[in-house]
Amino acid sequence: MHISITGNLGSGKTSITKILSERLGYEIYSTGKIQRKIAEDMGITTLELNRRMMSDPKLDFVIDDEVAKLSEARDHIIFDSRMAWHFAKNVFRVFISVDSYEAGRRVFLAERGSVECYSTPEEAAALLEERGRLERERFLEIYHVDYADPSNYDFVVDSTDLTPDEVAEKIIEAFSEKNKCE
Repeated sequence: MHISITGNLGSGKTSITKILSERLGYEIYSTGKIQRKIAEDMGITTLELNRRMMSDPKLDFVIDDEVAKLSEARDHIIFDSRMAWHFAKNVFRVFISVDSYEAGRRVFLAERGSVECYSTPEEAAALLEERGRLERERFLEIYHVDYADPSNYDFVVDSTDLTPDEVAEKIIEAFSEKNKCE
């Protein structure tokens, strides 16, 4: 069985995914990493890339098709992706939420290269909210699904006051419980 990790920007998805990979021995497939690399190669911000993707969903289709193919061809993958929960087969779906100010603070302090530079945590929070809004609108338009709707997931956790290790532990507990039931 696979695990998809979806959540608010700045919720700790990438850090949590790395911890889960280490503890469970799963491979990681990160669509965010792919998008940041594309934005960097184009010399634009991730927010600008999201704006462009609103009118041209080709990149979305390529990424989502790859998620579906990988999930059928292999096992034990953690998908760090906004939409893998919708496309991956045989997947435990996780959503990680976070308070918007805490998300901005985390991203402001994180090293994300020249593609994501912020002057204050408040600016980071505002731009993350804008990027999240654009992504949500884009996926609603393209796929007619709301990735932020908690009913789409097997497990939802708020990371605002938790460390990545604590969130990972909660996910492992829920994942183990789900596997016992099947």
